[in-house]
Amino acid sequence: MGLFDFIKNFGGSPESKIQKASETSRNPKAIREDRWAAIEFLADAVSDPAKAVEPLLMRFEFSLEHGINDTREKEKAMEGIVRHGEAALPMVLSHLKKTTRIAWPIKIIKALGRSEDHVIDCLVSTLEYSDVSFDQAQTDKNYDILCHLADYKKHGLKDKINHFLKDPDERVRYAAAEVLMEQDLTEVGDTLENLMRDVNPDNSRIRQTVVRKYLENGWPVQNANAFPNRNVIGPVFVNDQNKLFVSQEHLSQYSE
Repeated sequence: MGLFDFIKNFGGSPESKIQKASETSRNPKAIREDRWAAIEFLADAVSDPAKAVEPLLMRFEFSLEHGINDTREKEKAMEGIVRHGEAALPMVLSHLKKTTRIAWPIKIIKALGRSEDHVIDCLVSTLEYSDVSFDQAQTDKNYDILCHLADYKKHGLKDKINHFLKDPDERVRYAAAEVLMEQDLTEVGDTLENLMRDVNPDNSRIRQTVVRKYLENGWPVQNANAFPNRNVIGPVFVNDQNKLFVSQEHLSQYSE
């Protein structure tokens, strides 16, 4: 069924056609051709964003086994939302806060031409700061958002991201550390050095990653004396220039 077939076959008022299209477009069990026609109708023929955007957003709530068809439908839904421009943005942001499937809504925000700072603000505002350890879907959402935030640098993120360094989920803690490692070192250095002093075995992967980042980038530490005998971890020490180095003398001890 094509777009015009959809309009022709589903008689009645414009409102009833929109309602039918909304129901069909969000139904993963609908006949593929019918769902595609419904998405086309909402994307191309409905001019009111208040009636078109929300049902199109709901198409991102499920995935089809056939990846090509799934992507085709989602790209069309995205196209239909983006054509409404700024008028679609409040609904996209509202959906982003409620959904646990964030990839396509984030693509839409970027496609709407929002600035990098605005994209960051949207992502941060979507993080859930309450205890979600009982909610795996929300935990996964926080993790996904933090992974996206690791692509950006912005002054003032530190306090918002530090919260997740204490998350019960190690993946979330690790993702938060990755976000911090992409920020200005003068702003987050104290936090990163605390991570390098963290001997909790549950955070060993984070600790080792931060140490590796300092070694690779030649970053100076802000408080070398906070490390006993200037020893950071294993054979890694702080030199006179307050940069990390691997002591060959101590490395041999660890290789024996």
